[in-house]
Amino acid sequence: MASDLYSATNASFSYEQIGRRIQRMVASPDVQKVQFITVTRLDGEPSEIWDTVLQEIEETDGIQVDRREDGSVWIGWKRYIDG
Repeated sequence: MASDLYSATNASFSYEQIGRRIQRMVASPDVQKVQFITVTRLDGEPSEIWDTVLQEIEETDGIQVDRREDGSVWIGWKRYIDG
């Protein structure tokens, strides 16, 4: 049971870390001007949690997500603001 608690806590922490990292990038004044970012999964970020975060971003109205062949992910929202 202790290992389950550790796994749940570790997974939650990683999810929060990934989300905060992307949120900080989006909040950058330079990024707000162009209204898109390109992100990549960092070494050490669990791929399952990375995919969960991206899936939740994809499900957000007005956000466009394009997973690139090189593993990077383009996230844009200009169309939503202009529309």
